[in-house]
Amino acid sequence: MTEPATSLYPFGVEGGDQEYVQRTVDFNSPLFKPEIGFPFGKSLHDALYFTDNGQIIFPPTDNYVPSNPNPPPRGFTGRESLPMVAAFWDDADFSKGVGTTWYQEYSTLSSTQESVVQDVESKIEKYLKIPYVAKWTLKVTWEKAPAYPSRRDDSQTSTYQAVLTTDGNRSFALLLYQDGGMRWDYTKLAAANVLIGFSSGNGYAQNELTQKPPAVRYRPDQESSTGSDVRGLWIYRLDSRSRVNYRLQCLAWLDTEPAPATWNSQLPACPCSRPQAELDPRYRWSRGAKDSPPGPGMVPPCSGGSCDAPTIPGPADTSVRMLRTVSPSPAGAGVRCLYRGGSLLEGWQERTWSLPFHTTTDRELEAFDWCCRRVGKPLFCARFAEKRPRVGCEGYVPPTPAGAFGDPHITTLDGLTYTFNGLGDFVLLLASDAQTSFILHGRTAQTGMAQATNFVGFAAQYISTTTTTVEWTLGSQDDIQVLLNNETVQFSYSEDLGDEVYYSPGVLLVNASSVTAVFNGSIAVSVSASSGILSVVCSLPDWYRNSTRGLLGVWDHDPADDFQMPNGTSIPVNSSEEEIYSYGMTWAVGEHHLFSQPLDSPALNFTPFFLSRLRQENESQYQLAALQCHGSKECIYDSLSTGNLALGLATQSLAADFQQRKTALNAFPPIITGDASITAFRTEKVRRQYRALGAGARFIPHLSPELNISENGTLIWKPREIAPFTINLEAVGSNNISALLQLRFTLCRCSRSQECDYGNTVILRESSLQLAACRCESGYSGPLCRDPLDPCSQGCFPGVGCDPFRGCGPCPAGLTGDGQHCSDIDECAQGMECPGNSTCTNTVGSYVCSCLASEQGERPGCGSACGYHSCPEGYCSNGGHCHLHPTTCAPTCTCPPAFTDQHCLVAGGDFQPLPSTAGLPRRSIQMRVKTLQNTTAEEVNSTVSAILDSLEVKAFQSNTNITQMTDSDGFTFVLVSEFAYDSRGTVIRFLNEGLLAAITGAFNARQRRQARTGLLFQRLHRDNITDLVKLTVDELRDYFPCSLYGYKGYQLHYVGTVGFICISPCKMGYCQHGGQCQHLPEGPTCSCLPFSIYSPAGVQCEWLAISLAAFLGILLGALALLCLLFAIACLALHLCRQRRRQHQGTKETLWRTRPFSSLTMAGEQAEPTISHSLERHWKLQLQAIDPSVQIRIQRPHVMPPSQSPQQP
Repeated sequence: MTEPATSLYPFGVEGGDQEYVQRTVDFNSPLFKPEIGFPFGKSLHDALYFTDNGQIIFPPTDNYVPSNPNPPPRGFTGRESLPMVAAFWDDADFSKGVGTTWYQEYSTLSSTQESVVQDVESKIEKYLKIPYVAKWTLKVTWEKAPAYPSRRDDSQTSTYQAVLTTDGNRSFALLLYQDGGMRWDYTKLAAANVLIGFSSGNGYAQNELTQKPPAVRYRPDQESSTGSDVRGLWIYRLDSRSRVNYRLQCLAWLDTEPAPATWNSQLPACPCSRPQAELDPRYRWSRGAKDSPPGPGMVPPCSGGSCDAPTIPGPADTSVRMLRTVSPSPAGAGVRCLYRGGSLLEGWQERTWSLPFHTTTDRELEAFDWCCRRVGKPLFCARFAEKRPRVGCEGYVPPTPAGAFGDPHITTLDGLTYTFNGLGDFVLLLASDAQTSFILHGRTAQTGMAQATNFVGFAAQYISTTTTTVEWTLGSQDDIQVLLNNETVQFSYSEDLGDEVYYSPGVLLVNASSVTAVFNGSIAVSVSASSGILSVVCSLPDWYRNSTRGLLGVWDHDPADDFQMPNGTSIPVNSSEEEIYSYGMTWAVGEHHLFSQPLDSPALNFTPFFLSRLRQENESQYQLAALQCHGSKECIYDSLSTGNLALGLATQSLAADFQQRKTALNAFPPIITGDASITAFRTEKVRRQYRALGAGARFIPHLSPELNISENGTLIWKPREIAPFTINLEAVGSNNISALLQLRFTLCRCSRSQECDYGNTVILRESSLQLAACRCESGYSGPLCRDPLDPCSQGCFPGVGCDPFRGCGPCPAGLTGDGQHCSDIDECAQGMECPGNSTCTNTVGSYVCSCLASEQGERPGCGSACGYHSCPEGYCSNGGHCHLHPTTCAPTCTCPPAFTDQHCLVAGGDFQPLPSTAGLPRRSIQMRVKTLQNTTAEEVNSTVSAILDSLEVKAFQSNTNITQMTDSDGFTFVLVSEFAYDSRGTVIRFLNEGLLAAITGAFNARQRRQARTGLLFQRLHRDNITDLVKLTVDELRDYFPCSLYGYKGYQLHYVGTVGFICISPCKMGYCQHGGQCQHLPEGPTCSCLPFSIYSPAGVQCEWLAISLAAFLGILLGALALLCLLFAIACLALHLCRQRRRQHQGTKETLWRTRPFSSLTMAGEQAEPTISHSLERHWKLQLQAIDPSVQIRIQRPHVMPPSQSPQQP
């Protein structure tokens, strides 16, 4: 009985899908990027896309998205360079307007409500017997996909679907084929190699129907898979190993976390310095959870200026300490702060404050571990930071302490210190706001036999929605007994805090050198015991200001009103000891005390000794005490009133310590202003200016080859390399308290600046440096967009070679196309005539002429068109393949790539050489690996081979010399791994430059994924790998000869993007002066062709000869031109002289040019004049003088007529 057919899932507009189609021969869809990743084989992939040719491809980078329309004829091997799922891989053509594709993504992290996803889950459970809940699903539909070449009226199309789904740990593919919808005419396809199945690229593959004839392979809708009860359905499991998907765990945590605004009100800021942190009782140092996630010393902020994830200290970084609020906020939240040295690094808010003695996993740190450490993608860390906002020390207000110590000396909240020796129970503090109130009582007793008192008990009560009362009582051994709501407290040791603690909702008790109670995370009371005396320090939050009364004063920053009595009246602060004593007694409690037990013997007529009386009684003792107490009144009083100098000095120490604490709490570091995120393009110099605000603030200089920070805050960064570094900007004030600013350096190494994607970065080994990703343009690819378009990356038609510069060669004989897409030539449709009365029948690559059965063999024309012809023996040389032209039956050669003529005799084309038979050495390394459990050499070989097989460049060959070392645990192995060189540049570059980094990355990435099964290794370092054999490019040249079929003269070149390539001198300008070059077996040969007046000669046409007739013609022509120029020059000169004479004639007057003489005789004139007298006379004649010549002129003298004239 025929099995029923499967049904496709609803698709198109009705199914809510999106359409994607381009009317071109080939096209790819946009990239799909499931947040949880997609497990495929042994890897977790970030992105995928589908093609028009029935493929779903998982690219290595976003910048490399090829599409090969031609499946391998023998199917998948599992070692393909591109992992893919082939739903129906063959050359499709949507360019003529027929067919389209549809897709839809289903993200079901929190729930599965989509009916399509529910059906996918049920099919997986039914056919694979695996319980499954999908978290991400992609449905792709190829509707009426036509085969290449398509026609506008094409009806022989195919409709099918692929559904990819994953729960983050496992992944599956469902391939569905429409019943009756798979209609390609496979008899007319140039290469009927359709492929169905998948390949992970790392050894995991499956092929369907590959061994079946085309009639079966092209009709999968009529076939059924093993274990299926329907036709047209195949289900594959795509992952080949179990894993923990930390992306999934992070996203699931993020999905359940509410917005911070719902829980982070009333959370304090971090203390600005470590001294403030140590003295603020609202915080305690935390050692982190007992099983906090292991990892590096710290993880810096993420990337792109958008990731503000916190820095978490790990076991390796002892310089970083974590501070936590000791009590949760009303919403149950808290704050964590990190300090390096004495400076605040950063802080962040946590929604779930955990008990300090909780022994289970710290959920807050665990979530950070998932999102910011395990995933390794800064965007996840940015998402974490959205749920856990960062907090600094902006707005931090130190607590204001007040205290009582010694033979009671009291310091008010406003800093006023006085002595009060009342006996009994007293109100130290009353404080309240709109929602809460706080009361602190103190109990005193007589100090031995002295007329003085000291505190022996305190009781505090905090009232909000509940009432909490804590009582401290001095024990006989200077210990402190603590009651909580009249119940004895049993402390438990906290490994997190390193102290004994007790927690009850609303209050945390910490038993260390003092016993501290923190009420609601805001009010702190610390009680300590020494020498039979209790001391107390009480700290209040700022919102109680102007709302306090009692012996600790009115908190309004004005000590003048601190001596305010219950009735509202006050006494001056300079009142006498007796007046202050009377004031203090007004705050006696009486019967309404907070203590669990009343006083043993109420005070009746106790009057203390005042300091003035003690001085009057013994001035010398007073002076001695003043000398020993260095003038401290509290110390003097306690020494004189008790007769115990040690007690006075102890009081002095407590008073000094209290003041030092107040000073430290109010000492702030400088404030650094400036952008912490710095970006640079390649090697450009970046300059930034930072400011430090605060008294005497200056920056700590830093000097290195590529990064300089000056004392005035000028930062200059000139990237030179990509070695990771970690640097924080540090400023220190005059109080020697420093501030830190964590800097984030982002370097873009793309070819062009517009290709830099600063929002998508990778952190280099947990340092301050991160690299920006590249978005390639203009056809370039590769991690840095520096690889030009590879014309061979898209693949060629089966049997067609590919030139690394020109791309695919011509289609095989009988086919037409561009070498990548080839289709059959229909010779019969083109009017091919068969001899006689035979009939033309087209076949793929040729045609057949046939006769009727009764005429078979009677005349030419029966049988094939060239049935009586064959290729002459030896017609094609050097491995060329001879075939007959289907029309003329003339022999034709298909030559190897290097040959350029019709008979494969003349070489000249480029080709990549094969290694010589002499034996190319293998690239080899020695590795020292350590397993986490006992194992065998065979298991180590298998696991290491699998890891090395998964490297990006597939060059691994084998492991040899596997030796187990005899160390303490016996888990260390040494082995030699060998890799094969070939002529490709990518392989040579990878083996010589990137192999060691790729191996350590592959090993350690495997460990980070924490596989539950399989052999695990300790972290592999570069020091564990030793180079044994590594050949340079120059050394490799000897192993790649250009001896193509004995043709001499080829030259070996190395091109970085291609590798070794043999180039004929004919392509390198071997023949000069336009000579034609042919590469024959004996080498390149030039045919010299005459041109113009030249006749080239020589082996390379390097000599030029000129004919005599041409030379004489040129000479005569040159002489004629010179004569003509001479005649023109003479004519111009004659005309110039004639014009000059005319010009001088018009200007000739009394003054005329003559040979130089100051005076001339009238008879010496050039022109005769008419004389009116016979007497000789003189006429003034001056010659024009050249003004550029200096001439000395003598004064003229007039001589009598009898003397002969003289020249001056």
